[in-house]
Amino acid sequence: MKSSPHRPSIELLFKRGLGSAEIARRLQISSSTVRNVVAAIKKRGDASEVKKSGRPRSVNTRNTRAIIKKRIIRNDGLSLNRMASQLGIARSTVQSIVKNDLKLKSYKLRRGQYLSDKSKAMRLEKCRKLLQHFQVRRVSDVIWTDEKIFTIEPLPNRQNQRQLLSKDDSMSPKRRLAHNRLFPKSVMVWAGITATGKTPLVFIERNVKINSEVYQKIVLMDNLLPWVTQHFAGGPFILQQDWAPSHGSRSTLAVLEAHFPGFLDKNLWPASSPDLNPMDFSVWGMLEGKIAGKVFATVDDLNAALEVAWASIDDGYLRRTVNSVKKRLRACVKARGSNFEILL
Repeated sequence: MKSSPHRPSIELLFKRGLGSAEIARRLQISSSTVRNVVAAIKKRGDASEVKKSGRPRSVNTRNTRAIIKKRIIRNDGLSLNRMASQLGIARSTVQSIVKNDLKLKSYKLRRGQYLSDKSKAMRLEKCRKLLQHFQVRRVSDVIWTDEKIFTIEPLPNRQNQRQLLSKDDSMSPKRRLAHNRLFPKSVMVWAGITATGKTPLVFIERNVKINSEVYQKIVLMDNLLPWVTQHFAGGPFILQQDWAPSHGSRSTLAVLEAHFPGFLDKNLWPASSPDLNPMDFSVWGMLEGKIAGKVFATVDDLNAALEVAWASIDDGYLRRTVNSVKKRLRACVKARGSNFEILL
């Protein structure tokens, strides 16, 4: 209750035998104020204000703000809950200081490939070479390729997978369990895109090891070469691939030289660079989004859904995605080979 300046007058009139309504009328104050003071008199014998215990009503002081600011400078990933516990103040107070006084906002950490100093230097050198290369050759002629594993079960999103229940039902069998099998069935998918088209999806069963022989026969000769022959009709093209052991063996290099001349070799394509390959930085994510949240009974069902999703990707998206590669190369150079997403 807020302290009233009329406490002494209320006490005097009450002890003279006046009722609450009469006191309120004489002092021209609210009846509720009189009743609160009278209740205090009856409880303690007088109307004196009780001194409150505990911390001050406001702990948002200059000193508190300075302490919080200093701690954030030392560690900008510090939990607000932990900081509040250490300082002995409410989390809401810490949150208010951080947001309103320090003008800070919480952001999710950006995801990116770990890069050593050696990797950054290598990326910088090769991105410069690629920019020079694409002054002569067209980035739209590149076939960007990659492999990815898909499983028949999506990983649960614990933030968004929710269920509306009463408090009583929250601990009952009605509460569903979000679960995944320990080793769900999966398939390796190889694919490639250009600015003007998509290769077929190539499905490789989980128990098949992708060695040089498998890569050359199933991927390069049985699928990519017929597609290239039809799509480019004798025109120029450039094959991009990562340099996994099966992609860079002597026998694979011989196949590449014979059927895919002008491929981006190890002197041009930087390792540890998924942020430069459209398949990695865009296409796989789009494909995952199109089948997100679905559980498939069999790998064949998963493959069929992927085929439908793949077919729905249009040429406009492919063109925009491929055309963004040169912008990414320039950003990588500007970042001196480091992660560059923030510059885009």
